[in-house]
Amino acid sequence: MSDEREESTVPDAAREEVVQSVMRALAAHGYAGLTTKRVAAESEKSEAFFFYHYDTKEDLIVAFLEWAVDRLSNQVAGAEDADPVTRLYEACDVLLGDSSDDVDRGINVAMMELLSHAPHNERFHERLTAYERRVVDDLAAIIEDGIDAGVFRDVDPESTAAYLLMTADGTAGAVMALGMADVEVMVRDRLFDYVGTTVLAEGVEAPPEWTL
Repeated sequence: MSDEREESTVPDAAREEVVQSVMRALAAHGYAGLTTKRVAAESEKSEAFFFYHYDTKEDLIVAFLEWAVDRLSNQVAGAEDADPVTRLYEACDVLLGDSSDDVDRGINVAMMELLSHAPHNERFHERLTAYERRVVDDLAAIIEDGIDAGVFRDVDPESTAAYLLMTADGTAGAVMALGMADVEVMVRDRLFDYVGTTVLAEGVEAPPEWTL
């Protein structure tokens, strides 16, 4: 079944339930243990529904990835009418994740599971790579806006964005998959300290909600 046919045949109202069911099943059973039956067990939809709309478990996973990538990317991009300082702090907060949020934790654990398969699966690789590059571009655009507005130092936008993303990616993995809450606290502290001392221009303060 092609991606185009899949998108056209799954009712919009059902799509979010489908992808969240895939997310929960992936987080609970991993890629190797993922079956249509286990996905259906996480949903109010029947197993027949999934068989009708998706030929393989790979099709189910691709649907989940596309939903997760859009959700995370839109959160990182943030509200365009907010100031660059607030947007950058909010983006870093999104990337670090919220371990107390079931959907946030489920997405991170599921995407970590799929990263190990991406080198051998073109469809997974394409979507995960596009996500990482899109986030770097979004972060770099926020940083460029802040430089232009005089609230950020004249840092290199792309390398700074890449550093923030890779730091957050590793932290989210340790926290969401391994439960290392102490690491979350320490890295969150250091990452926001880096933004405050290296990215913010002299005299510019962090938003109150991120002020220690």
